[in-house]
Amino acid sequence: MGAMVAGSNSFGMAGSPSTSLRSLASLRAGAAQPRTRTVCVSATDKNGRAVGDLQADEFQAKAGGKTLEIVSVRPATSPLRIALIVADAGTGAFQLGLAHFMQNLLGHAEFALISVIVQPEMVIDYSTDAGKLSAALGRLGRRGVQRGAQLMEALQDATKDVRRETTRPVIVVMRIGGEATSAITGNDVRGQLRKSGAILYVISTVGAQRPAPSQIRGTDNISVQQGQLRDAELAESASNLALVLGDGSTESGGHHDEVVSTTLVTSLERVADELLHQYEITYAVPDGVKPGDKLSVSSKRKGVTVHAPSRLPN
Repeated sequence: MGAMVAGSNSFGMAGSPSTSLRSLASLRAGAAQPRTRTVCVSATDKNGRAVGDLQADEFQAKAGGKTLEIVSVRPATSPLRIALIVADAGTGAFQLGLAHFMQNLLGHAEFALISVIVQPEMVIDYSTDAGKLSAALGRLGRRGVQRGAQLMEALQDATKDVRRETTRPVIVVMRIGGEATSAITGNDVRGQLRKSGAILYVISTVGAQRPAPSQIRGTDNISVQQGQLRDAELAESASNLALVLGDGSTESGGHHDEVVSTTLVTSLERVADELLHQYEITYAVPDGVKPGDKLSVSSKRKGVTVHAPSRLPN
């Protein structure tokens, strides 16, 4: 071989080897891959049925006022971790719907069952054992009617335990209304829900949103004032609960559905189908966009609604 040209190096570039290495490092840094984040979403058609055949180019996303580059879209396959909160006042109204819901998701999820007649009661902690889950479900039939469910407390507790690495956290609330007052604020629970990363679905029977009757008893001033104070307490507590069940569910990527007895089973089956057809969207995070910024995900396909968290995950 001929002699190496003076002033060159083994990389074929003028200058010292250390200079050339610095140049290569600079080039690599300039070509660094953008930061990416992943979010789970679902899609439904105009009839509320899950849409499971969307392609990457049919999604569009924005955050912090900027369009996000979608890097990949694929079916979500991580196991689901589902907290089922049953606030049925002991009527057993949701037992059949729950059986269908759990049957459709067995093999894809672990479930915890929480009964809330008054105080939250853990019927079974997170489990995938079909036999144990069936036995637990058997305990959620008619068991004495009593109003005053501490639903806000049950929701707050669920947000603490539902998250676990490598799983998709979900909370499903089933309620007939008549909940107890609570000192917990709606914004506190919304914040905890957002921190948990859980998707919240709510199934309410018709009439569950009905305001409580006036607590004014008697016509004397003291009775009227006491009743008015109680009415104000009930109204504030109901407003806080509605904030979580309504805005909180939508912000999480879920939704709040009102049902009658004939549509209850179908509604729960559709939620199960939605979870079975979730998408995992990975997107590039542009400069200036940070965790907590508003997120919007939609589909270009006509008649399709995408359900996604309204804030960028941490």
